[in-house]
Amino acid sequence: MTKKLLRFLLLFFIAISIFANTIPITVESSLDTTIATIGDRVHLVISLQYPTGARFELPKVEKRLGEWEVIDQQLSSPRKIKGGFQQTWELELTVFDTGKVIVPELEIQAYSSEDTSRVLQFKTDEQIVDVISVLPPGTTEPKDIKPPFPIRTIIPWNYVIFLFLFLIIIVSGVITYRRWKQKQPPIPLDEDYLEAPHLVAFRKLNELRERQSRSEDEIRFFYFRMSEIVREYLERRYFIKALEMTTREILEAFHALEISEIIALEYTQLFGSLDLVKFAKQIPETSEMVSLWDLAYDCIDKTKREPFLNRRSS
Repeated sequence: MTKKLLRFLLLFFIAISIFANTIPITVESSLDTTIATIGDRVHLVISLQYPTGARFELPKVEKRLGEWEVIDQQLSSPRKIKGGFQQTWELELTVFDTGKVIVPELEIQAYSSEDTSRVLQFKTDEQIVDVISVLPPGTTEPKDIKPPFPIRTIIPWNYVIFLFLFLIIIVSGVITYRRWKQKQPPIPLDEDYLEAPHLVAFRKLNELRERQSRSEDEIRFFYFRMSEIVREYLERRYFIKALEMTTREILEAFHALEISEIIALEYTQLFGSLDLVKFAKQIPETSEMVSLWDLAYDCIDKTKREPFLNRRSS
C-alpha cells in the first residue's frame, strides 16, 4: 500500500511540474502614444504568448485600419520563453485628420494544441488617439519654421566630361570636313550652260548626222533626237517649256514672241515632218533625212542670238 501511494504522489508531482511550466494563450495590445499630430507615425504593438503546439490566425490588414493608413507591419519570429513562445505583431499607422481618432479592435483566432477543433477568440483593446494640428493657435495655414532656400543644381562630372568630349568630336568633324573639301577638285561646269544655245544645238546636230541610220529603229531615233535637239534649243533661246509643249503650242508661242511669219512657217514645216514619224510612224527616205537635217540647221541659224558667252573660245 505504501508503494502504491508513493507512486501516485510521484506521478502527481510530475504532472503539477509539467502544467506549472506551461503558459496560457494570451493576446495583449498597446499603443506607443495617445496624443499625436497630423502625419505622425503611431505604433500599435500586439504581443502573443502561447504554449508549444498552439497557433494563431491573424486578421488581414492591408492599406487601411479604420481611419488610419497602414504604412508598414511586421510579425516577429517566435521567441522561446519559459513555458512556451512569444511573438510580436507591430503595425505602423498614420492619419491626416484631427480630433479623437479610434484605432479599432482586431479579432485574432487561436487554436489549442490539446483540441484542434476548438477555436479561441481574442480581441485587442480599442485605442483612442487625440490627433492635433501642427498649426499654432490662431493660424489657418501652416507656416515654415525657416524660409525655403533655393537648391543649387549640381551637374555630375560624368555629364560634363561627356558633353566636353561631344563638343570636341563635333569641332574635329567640322575641321576635318573643311580640310577634305578644300582638297577636292572643283566641280566641272556644264558646257551646255557655257555655250550659246545655237552652238549647243549645232554640235548635237553634227553628232546626230555622223550616226549610222539604216534600220527603221535607227531612222526613228534620228527623227526623235532631232525633235529633241530643236526643242531644247527653243527652250534655252526663248525660255519656253518647248520640251513639254505640243507643236501647236510652240507655234502659238512664236506668235506671242513676235517671230516673223517666214521663220514660223519653216518651223511649222520642220515640226510637221518630225511629227509624221513620231505619231504617224511613217518611215521617210534617206534623202528626206538629209533635207530635214538642213532645214533644222537653217531654222536654228535664223533664230540664233549673238554674242553669247563661249568658254571654249576664250
